[in-house]
Amino acid sequence: MEHGERFLEALDRKAKIFSRSARATVAANRELCMWLLNPLARWAEAAYGSNVFDVAAHGYAEYCLGVAKAKQIYERAGHYTPESMPEIVSGVYEDESYMVPYMWAAILIYPFWPSVVGHIAMFRDDFVRRLPKNATVCELAAGHGVLSLLAAEDRPDLQIESSDISPPAVAVANRLLAASGHAGRVKFSVKDALNGNGNGQAKCHGLISAMLAEHLSDPKPLFQTISRQIAPDGLVYFSTALESPQRDHVFEYNQESEPLQMAENAGLRVSRMVSDAGLVPPGTRFLPRSTAMILRAR
Repeated sequence: MEHGERFLEALDRKAKIFSRSARATVAANRELCMWLLNPLARWAEAAYGSNVFDVAAHGYAEYCLGVAKAKQIYERAGHYTPESMPEIVSGVYEDESYMVPYMWAAILIYPFWPSVVGHIAMFRDDFVRRLPKNATVCELAAGHGVLSLLAAEDRPDLQIESSDISPPAVAVANRLLAASGHAGRVKFSVKDALNGNGNGQAKCHGLISAMLAEHLSDPKPLFQTISRQIAPDGLVYFSTALESPQRDHVFEYNQESEPLQMAENAGLRVSRMVSDAGLVPPGTRFLPRSTAMILRAR
């Protein structure tokens, strides 16, 4: 049995209502999903013990229920109804009791949600494996840090520096890092992605900005930061959510052209783009989906 299967077994125990759909997504994309789940399972168990799988499954279930509730409110209101930014920072990003389960869910949506699983292929095949040899990589708002760790696992030559505004998220990332064996090449720190980046720093060959833009009141400065930080021949992996409300989703994208135009206006060009949606009940006004792009400097 592959080690990553333990996450699915935990869903069978702790989140049965979501287990069937997660298993279907993994079955349809097994090699890709296990590329993520197998190392994650090893790191998670080494860092947190065997109970981590049940904890992750419970966090995933809570997250999915919260998303379903937010979608109902969104359908009624016709627009996002997020909390104000100070409450999001104190009640979400700085609250360990909320952020740790949230982080496990934020990891597991990649192999379990049809709207996000395609992002794994783009991240691995069009970003990680196309970076130049001995590349330096930066990740903005790394959260759980798993994308940085997967890049390090796949490419032993990479040097990676990652940051996040949330101390509990960085604590999770550092525990996984310590268990991964990549501590010499990956660094996580607590830092605001839009403050102090790109000013006098060496430019990165690769930059990751995954599911960050929708958490910002105005994503335009994010694209400007990316444009400043990326080397002329560098690659950017960028992703965001569209029409997908959550407690801390602040900026509402409705069309794929919106983040694309923000990227172009910041001096970036899009070389590849994917946008996928999950199942949506008939009669709904909005189509929650996830978009990912490979960006290059113009």
